[in-house]
Amino acid sequence: MSLKNKKVALLPLLAVAALVVTGTAPATAAASKGLVGFSYPIQANTYLAAIGGAAEKTLKKSGYTMLGIDAQLDGNKQISDVETMITKGVKAMIIYPLDSKGLKPALDKAAAAGIKVITMNYSVEDSTKAPPSPALAQVQDAFTSQVLADDRVAYLKKVLPAGGNVLYIGLGFPVAALEKHAALFEATLKAKAPKFTFLGRVDNPSDNSEGGRTAADAALIKYPKVDAIVAYNDPTALGAFAAVKAAGKAGKIKVIGLQMQPEAVTSIKNNEINGSWDYNPVQSGVSLASLTISILKDRPKASWNKTIKTKADFYDNETIAQFVPWATRLAAIK
Repeated sequence: MSLKNKKVALLPLLAVAALVVTGTAPATAAASKGLVGFSYPIQANTYLAAIGGAAEKTLKKSGYTMLGIDAQLDGNKQISDVETMITKGVKAMIIYPLDSKGLKPALDKAAAAGIKVITMNYSVEDSTKAPPSPALAQVQDAFTSQVLADDRVAYLKKVLPAGGNVLYIGLGFPVAALEKHAALFEATLKAKAPKFTFLGRVDNPSDNSEGGRTAADAALIKYPKVDAIVAYNDPTALGAFAAVKAAGKAGKIKVIGLQMQPEAVTSIKNNEINGSWDYNPVQSGVSLASLTISILKDRPKASWNKTIKTKADFYDNETIAQFVPWATRLAAIK
């Protein structure tokens, strides 16, 4: 989820190609039971691409065709993408919203047209209850969970027993689930780790390693004494490590990622970033598709009107050999 900036920038795109060949599915697939829309917040992100790939394969097994559309990290485009799905006549749409509130009128319009709306991280309450209208069902990854915040703080206490100064790198676009985790992490660090100081937060403007590098470069000048950098995803952590290395501080600053994107696996093996949590995107994609299929097949409401939470699993250099690549998991969906 040695570092040369240009190579790092290309890795997410290459990993996407290796994980899944989806793009946008044709609207008139032979013998299809119907079209299901899928909105990628940004398809170049390998984590999101893996979710979409797993959803597409699972839908195809049940005879449905997936129409994937890339919002390119643009909330207004995602609204337009929902309108496109309505025009295309999808039976259902799976949406990971960039801006849940801003997108709601478009989703309400889809629901009024009889389209089933299934979401990911539409609401950020740490709960398995049904999501708010118009979503009928949803999947949440670990961003919204207190457990993940606790785990990340516990890891810091383990690797820095004397405490230290912690910098957080978030995303420049305010995605609700990411903001929820940032708030949970900061609050948990302050409440449960008195030896640590939360220096503050800087943002990655582009959701890739280059943006992470830019944010970390500036932060390391502003904060000359940093003991740990905690990132919202792995490309950001990789960019942060590049900045740390360029500053001559490799090995002196802990760099912690999230999501276990493929590009992070090699970095952990090389003792660059220190660890990351596998967000199990293939499992999330299968869950999203399974909820959609249950709704379209008119199965009992109790089987789908809920939130499914996907667990995150931690890996570092000592355990990374046990990690099963996302591509392997994706290939297992037959």
